[in-house]
Amino acid sequence: MYTEQYNQLNRQRVDWQTEEEVRLGWLTILQNTLAITFHAERGRSDADYNQVIIEFKNVGLFHGNQNSAKFQEALEELSRYIPAKAGIEGLDVRHYQGIAIDGESIAFVHISSENGQPIPGPIMPLSPDSVQMVFEACRQSCRRAVTATNLIEDFGHGSVAGGNLMQALATALMLYLDDPNNNKVKMLYQEWKALYGQVADLSSFQVEAIINSIGFTCTSTSTDKLSRILFVIHTFDSIIIKLLSAEIVSHLTELTSYSDFAQNAVSVSDYELISMLDLDIERSQLYTRANIHGFVEEPLFSWYIDACTSNVYPEVVNDIVTSLKEVLIKLSLYQMEDLSHAQTNDVLKRFYQNIVPQVLRKSLGEFYTPDWLVDVTLDKVEGQFDELKFLDPTCGSASFLLAIIKRIRECSNLSAVDLLQRITQNVWGFDLNPLAVQTARVNYLIALSDLIAEAPGIHIEIPILLADAIYAPAPDEGDTSVVNYVIGSNVADLTITLPTVLSQSRDRLDTVFSIMGECVENDMEPVRMIDGLLVHNAITVEERESWEPILSSTYARVLDLHRRNWNGIWFRIVRNYFWSSTAGEFDVIVGNPPWVRWSKLPELYRNRVAPTCRKYDIFSRTPYYGGNELDISGLITYTVSDKWLRSGGQLIFLLTQTHFQSASSEGFRRFRIDENNFLFPESVEDLKALKPFPDAANKTVIFVAKKGGVQPSFPVDYAVWSSAQGKSRTIPEHATKQEVLNRTTRTFLEANPVQGGSSPWAILPSGDFDICKKLVGKCTWTEGRKGITCDLNGVYFVNVVNVSYDGTRVQIETRPEAGRTNIGPKRRFWVEHNLLYPVIKGASDLKACQYNPQHELYAIVPNRGITSTWLSQAETEVEQNNRLLYDYFRAFEQQLRSRSTYRTRMPSAPYYAVYNVGGYTFAPWKVVWPEQPGNSGLPVAVVNTRTLQGVGEKIVVPDHKIYFAEFDDETTALYLCGLLTCSLVQKFIASFHIMIQVGDIFKHMRLPEFDERNHQHMHLVELVREAHNENDADVRNNLLTQISDIGNSIIETWTPTE
Repeated sequence: MYTEQYNQLNRQRVDWQTEEEVRLGWLTILQNTLAITFHAERGRSDADYNQVIIEFKNVGLFHGNQNSAKFQEALEELSRYIPAKAGIEGLDVRHYQGIAIDGESIAFVHISSENGQPIPGPIMPLSPDSVQMVFEACRQSCRRAVTATNLIEDFGHGSVAGGNLMQALATALMLYLDDPNNNKVKMLYQEWKALYGQVADLSSFQVEAIINSIGFTCTSTSTDKLSRILFVIHTFDSIIIKLLSAEIVSHLTELTSYSDFAQNAVSVSDYELISMLDLDIERSQLYTRANIHGFVEEPLFSWYIDACTSNVYPEVVNDIVTSLKEVLIKLSLYQMEDLSHAQTNDVLKRFYQNIVPQVLRKSLGEFYTPDWLVDVTLDKVEGQFDELKFLDPTCGSASFLLAIIKRIRECSNLSAVDLLQRITQNVWGFDLNPLAVQTARVNYLIALSDLIAEAPGIHIEIPILLADAIYAPAPDEGDTSVVNYVIGSNVADLTITLPTVLSQSRDRLDTVFSIMGECVENDMEPVRMIDGLLVHNAITVEERESWEPILSSTYARVLDLHRRNWNGIWFRIVRNYFWSSTAGEFDVIVGNPPWVRWSKLPELYRNRVAPTCRKYDIFSRTPYYGGNELDISGLITYTVSDKWLRSGGQLIFLLTQTHFQSASSEGFRRFRIDENNFLFPESVEDLKALKPFPDAANKTVIFVAKKGGVQPSFPVDYAVWSSAQGKSRTIPEHATKQEVLNRTTRTFLEANPVQGGSSPWAILPSGDFDICKKLVGKCTWTEGRKGITCDLNGVYFVNVVNVSYDGTRVQIETRPEAGRTNIGPKRRFWVEHNLLYPVIKGASDLKACQYNPQHELYAIVPNRGITSTWLSQAETEVEQNNRLLYDYFRAFEQQLRSRSTYRTRMPSAPYYAVYNVGGYTFAPWKVVWPEQPGNSGLPVAVVNTRTLQGVGEKIVVPDHKIYFAEFDDETTALYLCGLLTCSLVQKFIASFHIMIQVGDIFKHMRLPEFDERNHQHMHLVELVREAHNENDADVRNNLLTQISDIGNSIIETWTPTE
């Protein structure tokens, strides 16, 4: 970036004779380039600008040696200048950057806040890189703190350094992926994509928004372009956080080979830099030398090393190395001595959220928990934090773990050594995503950084594991003497088979994997590997006899991957998964498991974990009920409680509220882990009326349960949060817990299964469930039906724009705006009117006791049922008796055949048939209610017919967003409408329904049957009839009050027949 300035300095230095000439030459170029002014007094060797102080010496007097007299003199001068300037300006000395320059070399110096001693970095020769470091330091004018804002500014999409590195990575990745030959980069990408990089379908506008928001250009025209973009961003993020961690570690301990990682990395040759990153970072040697073990163990994002060493595309190497040095230069100017801000703020979470476009994160189901919600959740923990063992089994960037560490530190007075050991023994995290694991480890390291500095020589291993919360190693059901475990995608497809005894001993397994990994690196045959295990006493002679076939088969699989251009790092990955199975039991399991629908998981993973799902029997018997399916947060709740939660321990999870009321979560609500263990729900904090996640609208609850041998009992405490008067339901992203509490209110209710067992929970004020108990049960005299499902509303729900002179045909107009499927521009067709019906679409068409359509749409319903008999009749009716309508369908045949419901539910039907249709659809009288009424109550009305001008009366047909009960007579329909409108029934319905999923309300609710001899029943009928025909608001309100009172009275005086 500053090549011309380096050239000027390099030309001038041969003429410099005095210290003053060195000083003048440097300051002139610095000030002219950066448009800044240094404070420099004649006769003094230093100059300063804000928090940067430069000490100059005559040419070459440092001799490249930190022990030289002139370098020591420069250090002494900076040791006086910096504290003096800090005292005047009222700042801590750690904010000041010292620089020593002798015309031929440069060194950066900072002053210790602890003892005031100078801490010099390496003496670097004058070079384009070292000159750029000086210019960057002066431009920034102080040492940077590790904050999310600074990281985003220096390395985000809008930054030069970040943009250049992402572009270099993108260019290299496209070359390797588009290469017709197989290569390691391609294999690593395919492995990542299969497991973590499956981007959901996005619209062209969303794709364009993503491409416009990133700081690099992706030239690929491949169908997996978005996945490629995401892989570049994930690789970049992985590099940044690992380089940051290396810089932190090199400042924390004297056990590393250098104290300033970034400065040392910048000062070496390009070849040495790549070798240094490979060994020290990707192979974790820097951390191991600092006694931090197992810190980097993922290979997927190390592909840039292979791109720089394979020489297949040498043109990309210079761009990658140059951009890496730009990043390292920026990083070298950060101050790592005080990480207090980073310790209490998940800076890496905010950085990741900034560099991955929001649309892309949402398509991947990535939602990070805001800090205030973490704090509110942890307030549910019972007991002293420093006496409990914690696990977050889907820890992400470690937000929960950082908050737990903070609370442990606040309540403990242990020494640094004892506190480190306490925390690393008791605060654990798992995650299946390697980038999340690496991010969490770095955050965990930051949280402990000052303790590590106070405990030199201590050995630690950060217990953040690349492990699966659902699919953990366990003995085979058929042969309990072995454990078979599969990792990787179809690309790697690695099966690990181990003796069960060995898999349950972590120390022995670490030794075995370490030796096997070294043997793979040295390309040894299995028999030599077994010999190595014996030599190192990893196994006994007796064990060899039975274990050799098992261990040799596992080793041979990894060796095969190695020979196919993978490497022995697989054993480091595998040890994480097996470590999780020996982690023991935890007092508290807490976190925010992913809310991902089962169908959205990669097929390979679904197949792998399916046996676990069957074990817990939590999938609903009616998976299509309401169009919903279980998300895996429910499954994770069971697996982690079973495998890792001690009896009596607490589970505290952020879950979706639908688990407690949707039909698809019936299995979840059994709370049965196995025949001897249950989850005992203790409380729920319901936040669905708020918007706690700024970039998502989800129904969040905090679920608290304990594990035990007793089946759960009810009621369960249930608190509903809402925004205080005048406050928005959207919670500011960086709000504190206290700020959130000040802007919200809580209503304390209780929850009971509406029909006991695993039925949906009814959530009511204390005592009200007993009042509503007589309503509990299945109604015997009516049932709820779902309206028709078409899946192509633009073709099926049409406008009638004209009627033929004889009233036998109508002209209809398509509605291209009505859906996502492209049906072309608006078109008009003449068709027979026989199969057209007025359609009621949703909540906007309904009020309490009144049908008030907001449109004049008509639905084409070609079949009167979905059995083979009805479908055969429909074929005859349409293709022989309604030829114009048949021609209309043929114009959209391709789109009609592509409909989801048609393909999955009725593929053998005529391609124009619709679903959810039967004789009930055409009943003359219907009591209707919307599936999605919102929060203002359930509007219920009676519908019959509507007039099609020029044709006559037509039966009204409900859309699939409307549910209904059908009747042959008006009186019974009006009576039922009145009961459903009364306050007692409205409250009961709302108590056990998700108010965007109100379906068959009679599945769990019974009502008194209509009796025409009962005067109250008949009075209710007349009032409901009047309400349907009344438009005056005041009169209607009075009628609705009377309807509610009489309906309540009918129910209160009713004695159900059991």
